[in-house]
Amino acid sequence: MNEKIHAITIIIDTLASDIIESLRRKIINEPAFVQLYAALDDAFVLIQYEEQIDRELAALLFLIYSQLVTQSNYVYDKSPFVPHIGKMQGMIRKIFGGTLQNI
Repeated sequence: MNEKIHAITIIIDTLASDIIESLRRKIINEPAFVQLYAALDDAFVLIQYEEQIDRELAALLFLIYSQLVTQSNYVYDKSPFVPHIGKMQGMIRKIFGGTLQNI
């Protein structure tokens, strides 16, 4: 695995812990999401022409996204969650969309 992707994966892993911990309390950790989106933009630049995506990175994105959706189902006011659900869907499509088309 590319060293830069590995470094980004470590950053995302750390952010995932912070994000999921907050989500389980039904709170959106805005600063962590901002950092996550920046890391995902960096990852996209590095992997946009790759045919495969690192499993660990894919697993982390799926975990964050699934927890975001799951925890949003347990709150009355979903408005803080909805923008992040849409943004995560867009980021996942952006990162995995190109690689899925090449397979």
